[in-house]
Order: sequence, then structure tokens, then C-alpha cells
Amino acid sequence: MEVDELIDYVVIIAIKLLSFFSRWFEQNVINNFLEFVKGFEHVLIVLTVVAFFLIIIYMTMKQFKKLPRFYVIEVVDVYGKKTIVDGLRTNFTTFAAAKSYAHFYSDLYGHQYKFRIVGRNRILNYPNS
Repeated sequence: MEVDELIDYVVIIAIKLLSFFSRWFEQNVINNFLEFVKGFEHVLIVLTVVAFFLIIIYMTMKQFKKLPRFYVIEVVDVYGKKTIVDGLRTNFTTFAAAKSYAHFYSDLYGHQYKFRIVGRNRILNYPNS
């Protein structure tokens, strides 16, 4: 019986040591690793949001560069030919101003002329025709 008791005693000690080391490993290694992952998780979320905003800003700036720098009101007579009407302002730097003037001119001249807004990167001077 002594051999059986000795084997039981060794098995009990091995189980207690294994239990002790598993608790120690869980408390010191696994818990610290999980806390590190939680902190990294927050950093990853912040980096994702920052990257998203940088991509949006880049796309907006790229689209903004494609916009024309000037807007020109082209005047077309009833026969469909481009013409120049003396005294009309036709070159603008903003679309809103060009649109406002085009509506004003349409109300002023009625069906005699059609006014079209065209975006340009440089102002063209039409020759007098």
C-alpha cells in the first residue's frame, strides 16, 4: 500500500502545482495580455476614424481641384449663334454669381437671348462679331 499511497501523493502534488501555475499564468500573463489588447482596440478605433477623415478630406480636395476657376455666361441669339451683348457682365469667379446674373438677364431680355453658364479654367475673350 505504500507504493499506492506514494503515487496518490505525487499525483495530488502534481495536480496542486498544475493548478497553482495555471492560476498564476492566468492572472499574470493572460489578464495582462487582455488588458493590452483592450488598449490596442481603442487605439485601432481612433486610427480607423482618423484614416476615414483623411480619406474624405483627400477626396474632397481632389474634387475641388477639378472645379472650374471661372464661369462665363455665353449668350446665344434666337438663331442659335453665339453673340456678344454690350454692357453685360459675362465673366464670374463663382457659380452662384453667374447663375444669378443669367437669371436676371433671362428676365430682362425674355426670349430674345438664351444665357448658358460654362465653367472654364481661364477667361476667354470672344472677338466682336
